[in-house]
Amino acid sequence: MSDWRNRPTLIENWNKDIDTFMAIDENGTTDFKGIQKKVKEDFFSTFGDQSDIVLPHDRWFTITGVVMERNNFVSFKDTMNSIKYGYWNEGKYQYKKGLQRVVLHSREIRKKEGPFNPKAINYGELMGDISSLVEKTNFKIFSSSIDKLMHILSYSKPFPVYNLCLEFIVERYCRYLRGSGKTGMLLLESRGKKEDKIILEHLVDLLENGNRYWGAEDFQCIKGVYFNPKWCFKQENQTSFILLELADLVSYPIFKYVSVDKKDRAFEVIEEKIHNYPLYSGYGLKKFP
Repeated sequence: MSDWRNRPTLIENWNKDIDTFMAIDENGTTDFKGIQKKVKEDFFSTFGDQSDIVLPHDRWFTITGVVMERNNFVSFKDTMNSIKYGYWNEGKYQYKKGLQRVVLHSREIRKKEGPFNPKAINYGELMGDISSLVEKTNFKIFSSSIDKLMHILSYSKPFPVYNLCLEFIVERYCRYLRGSGKTGMLLLESRGKKEDKIILEHLVDLLENGNRYWGAEDFQCIKGVYFNPKWCFKQENQTSFILLELADLVSYPIFKYVSVDKKDRAFEVIEEKIHNYPLYSGYGLKKFP
């Protein structure tokens, strides 16, 4: 049995036998407690209509996977690096932990923090270059979102939303791989040994045993599950894992669209990349329940 099945493992190189990678990111929280409390408090005062008791960004949880084929990676890497070197000296920034490779982190970009402070860079030009990078890069998107409020109201024992969202996109990724005769691997951002171990155990069980809808043979196209941090510590944080950055850039616009049901410019940039566009509902973009 391969090491990746036994413990959370970092990957640094793309195996030449693997056709695609799916890098995964999430937005929102998996917590039910706050919503369950509001449901109990507001049931009688709203006479059973509880659809608006939770703010949209608290109500939804989204996991998004970006799938890139091996032959598209080098050009993506070159363009990503040209952006970083174009705005920061040697593509690095003095973070709190020292001089590190700049990571295109969606939250910092939106809040104009750290490397993305307009006093340090031309923020408008950078946004244009990032949009162009995402728009011109060849990749597919598989995303799933759970309405936690409706999930609680629909099920007496709600399923863990992270595991459920993850299963939804892995199922669809595997269906795509089987249809194209390709192989793939999963790349998640490391959250800590304990958290990574729990996710790995769930994924290994899914890949080896299947679920109520798909058998183990349907998941055999997945050849590995890996957990990488934002920066490569083996190179003293002087490099980053750019597929995770792409997933982060893509996931938030989808989360925002699902939460408020309105397309903004960031969503429009990526919309055609959602699997089975324009009929992506239930395919490249899954909502539950």
